[in-house]
This record gives sequence, C-alpha cells and structure tokens, in this order.
Amino acid sequence: MKTLTGAQLFAPAKRARKTKARLDRAKLVIVKARERAAVTAQRYAAQPSAIRPPTVLQRRRLVGRFSGKF
Repeated sequence: MKTLTGAQLFAPAKRARKTKARLDRAKLVIVKARERAAVTAQRYAAQPSAIRPPTVLQRRRLVGRFSGKF
C-alpha cells in the first residue's frame, strides 16, 4: 500500500476543485456516449438483420464450444 505524504493528504482547495471539475466533465462525456449508444441501438434495431447465417464449419465449431466439449 502506498503511503501518502501530508501534502497529498491535505491537498490545497484548488487541486480539489480541479479534480471535481475533471470528474464532472468525465460524467458528462459518459452521459453523452450513452445517449449516442441508445440512438445507434434504436437505429439498428429498426433495420432488418443483414448478418449472414453461419457456414457449416462455423456451426460445427460453435456447437462444440457451447456443448461443453473441448
């Protein structure tokens, strides 16, 4: 465990304000990213799936993976 010095434990108020501001900005970034992800998810949910079905070899590999065999 790291031992903190007195200067680190009792940081000046300016540093605390900067840290709080940085955390607030990070929270805003996360909120915006979640909103964009929700919009993207809705956009793709409205479209029919264009994913090809797996090939025979892929199906065999997936069956082996999910059946518990190695």
